[in-house]
Amino acid sequence: MVVEIDDLRWDRVNDLTGNAGNVCFQCGVCTAKCPIGQYTDNPLNMRQLIRSAQLGTDYGEDLWSCATCRLCENTCPRGVDIVDVTLGLRSLAFEDRKVPDRISKILWDIYDDGNPWGGKKKERAKWADGMGIKDAREGVEVLLYVGCEASYDRRMHNITRSLVSILRSAGVDFGILGNDELCCGEPLKNAGETGYLEELASTNIKSFNDTKAATIVTVSPHCSATFKDSYRKFGLNTKVMHYAEFLHQLFREGKLTIKKDLNSKITYHDPCVLSRNDGIVEEPRELLLNIKGVQMNEMENSGEESLCCGGGGNRMFLEFNGPRLADLRTKQAEETGADLLVTACAYCNMNLYDSARTHDMKLEVKDLAEVLKDVV
Repeated sequence: MVVEIDDLRWDRVNDLTGNAGNVCFQCGVCTAKCPIGQYTDNPLNMRQLIRSAQLGTDYGEDLWSCATCRLCENTCPRGVDIVDVTLGLRSLAFEDRKVPDRISKILWDIYDDGNPWGGKKKERAKWADGMGIKDAREGVEVLLYVGCEASYDRRMHNITRSLVSILRSAGVDFGILGNDELCCGEPLKNAGETGYLEELASTNIKSFNDTKAATIVTVSPHCSATFKDSYRKFGLNTKVMHYAEFLHQLFREGKLTIKKDLNSKITYHDPCVLSRNDGIVEEPRELLLNIKGVQMNEMENSGEESLCCGGGGNRMFLEFNGPRLADLRTKQAEETGADLLVTACAYCNMNLYDSARTHDMKLEVKDLAEVLKDVV
């Protein structure tokens, strides 16, 4: 087969991917490591995607299957920034108007309502009704950035309310933006819509700066990673922490005290972004292990080798056939003999909770904040 190379297109791909794919020598380790390809009925050939970037050729439909979990990057012998290549190709697809309809819809939802779930702006802070939480624009030390999932999914409301309770018990001066909070923009980045991402980031940065907060604490690791990785380029200078990291810091400083016991066998699921992107692996475990009565049973594929729940990279908004990674993960959790599966990511929580319930497992799924709220 003869492949015709379009030099202008090739240059554009290299520009969008930062030439990240050019050092790949097509060994195929990324394809072999990819959990999407290993465990689902939607095989994903990462090597082929990288080759598309190298040649500047068409990227194909597989482009939208990637969960951007970065597991492939852990074993790449050439250190290729594979997710950067994928996102660069998605930017090209966005320019070519070759974006799935469902992805187009969530982009419009963010533009119209400030979130990808289609929730109403006036209901964003409904989870906080009756809690008397301070408006961050009055001036706070910590801005609690809630995020879209925790704002609009009712199952997630208890997570955020639990976190508020913990912060209060530790004496933290914090506040929220309420209904004026906007999406962090990660779905835009994952869709290749970098232009609006920059515009949204500028708006958010101004809102963050108006609070005078020294630290931004996020409920979702997807939000904290977006602020750390993307917003820095647009001028964000405020310190950003995921809540698991922040609570661990409070615990180490003696400001957060664990007072009650919990007789439970726990297994902890490391969110991809939290473990592989931010390196936060031991912090949530240390918090859990300092609860008297807790027995920690580790799953296969833990820490930086954690198995993706399948929700990243905008897969939360798309339909795929066949087995779900969350089903495999809850099965691994069940095999540890644990009665409680704990995680620290809204996407992971949603997927794992749904899987355990769908398969009628006795395994209980909770967020780290929900667990800690009952013992501090």
